[in-house]
Amino acid sequence: MKNPIPKFVSAMAVLLGGIDLFRGFMHTVILPYSATHIACLDLSGPTASDLLRLLGLFGISNFITGATLILTGLYARPIALALLGLIPAFYGLGLLAIHVAMNPYPPSTAQWGGRPFMVVNLSLYVLTFLAGLLALRQRKTKP
Repeated sequence: MKNPIPKFVSAMAVLLGGIDLFRGFMHTVILPYSATHIACLDLSGPTASDLLRLLGLFGISNFITGATLILTGLYARPIALALLGLIPAFYGLGLLAIHVAMNPYPPSTAQWGGRPFMVVNLSLYVLTFLAGLLALRQRKTKP
């Protein structure tokens, strides 16, 4: 049986997986550079190692997400489509929870230089997910 989910879903999952592997590299292998030059974190205080550890742990999850997207894009297109919808949904949920948890504290002084890239990146997830659902719906309604 032919897979009803369009091939562009696989291509985008592999592409976005590659981007996540790159993000994992940025958050782990060149962690101090990324922390100071992209996020513009202040590492001069006593919490510098805590900040680096948290940023590095996030990088590990980028490696996992990247590999998962690539593998599902290559071998399990229906799961890749689901991940393209779930990942931005969980980012949204996580950002909301972080915002609530940070409410009693002073605002962040970091620049978070990767934020514009993430807006574009997550937009690609959402657009691909929606386009995949639309194409799937059209294929299922065709005689």
